Amino acid sequence: MFNAERSGRPPPPRWGSTCATWDRYFFTAAIARYALCNVVGDRSVLEGFGALWQHLPATIGVLAFLSGFILQTFLAVTAGTALFHLSGGLGGLRWGVFGWTALVVAITAVMLARREHYRTLEIIARVKVGVLVLTFVTAAALSRPDAGEVVRGLAFGLPPDQGPFGTLLVAAAIIGVVGGSAGNLMYPEFIRNKGWSGPGFMRIAHLDLLLGVVAVIVVNLSIWIVGAQVLHARGGTVKTLPDLAAMMGTAIGAIGPWLLWVGLFFVAFCSFSAYASGYTQILFRGVHRSATERAAQYPEPKADPLFKPLQIGVMVLVPVVFALPLFPEALSMTVIGSATAGLLAPVLMIGTIVLTNDRRRMAAGYTNRWWANVLLCGVGLVGLWASYSTVRGLLELAA
Repeated sequence: MFNAERSGRPPPPRWGSTCATWDRYFFTAAIARYALCNVVGDRSVLEGFGALWQHLPATIGVLAFLSGFILQTFLAVTAGTALFHLSGGLGGLRWGVFGWTALVVAITAVMLARREHYRTLEIIARVKVGVLVLTFVTAAALSRPDAGEVVRGLAFGLPPDQGPFGTLLVAAAIIGVVGGSAGNLMYPEFIRNKGWSGPGFMRIAHLDLLLGVVAVIVVNLSIWIVGAQVLHARGGTVKTLPDLAAMMGTAIGAIGPWLLWVGLFFVAFCSFSAYASGYTQILFRGVHRSATERAAQYPEPKADPLFKPLQIGVMVLVPVVFALPLFPEALSMTVIGSATAGLLAPVLMIGTIVLTNDRRRMAAGYTNRWWANVLLCGVGLVGLWASYSTVRGLLELAA
């Protein structure tokens, strides 16, 4: 994670997370464009993939669901770990995290069992953003970074490997899970829950995405700045979540670890509940598009009798098993899970570019302009690199 370089000056924040976040903006904006502006009745770009190959939506849906499950395992543990530390270690070192993770899982299951839970998720997400921005921007300001070093740190570059995970694998994991993962296919589902439909909502969708991107970039750079400023003087690294809490304590005092655990809890809990819904909808949206008879029987994914068992049973309840003491610490699970999340990126990006340039499927005037295609092709190349680096890094890790 954070590496203290022995160069006589604090290491700069790296480019991976910022690049990945902009990748997500352009890629998800294209996905939203297709969902809002196609004239063939597709409710998402995933349904549009059926025009490229009948079985492609189901294939992507199943693989995305598996990827989402991997993400759910470490999100549940991260939320439980945060509550464990906020409680002062209640439950003990061996079983405390498991107990708090079980509580997170139970609350999420009850919440998702309700018919209308989207509004609750939206409120939690807004609180999450506020807590993160307040915590890390304050910590970054108090660490008094050198503005020149911050600018230099935005240049492309990779620090030397430290710890069990190679730097290339970590960078690919960041870009994959943020920029090009199948999770971006959830956005059409979420905007549908907002009631947005038709080309008239394109501007507000772009603004919604842009605000999210700016918030994430500000938080990411703040974390890197704090890590560079605080850890450099001690030659330290962040290997576990408590190391990150200790860094925040050094940066802003006794309240730092507490704010970190609060922020991590909101991030993990919000994502855990949202992903349980989003990835299950992706699965059924894809399967229904490929299996038209089932789609005719159940017009919406949530109407399918298998939806709730998979959403709550597999995506919510099963991940509690990974909080047992025999599994790795949450930070290690995060890197491995994130690394696998972007493996579908090349297929998703290429398919999205093809569909959003198809004049037969898009409303007049809403196909991609030349500069949009240039940007999307650039994003696609980054996705290809991230997928290749992920496979290479995981093979090296296994060896």
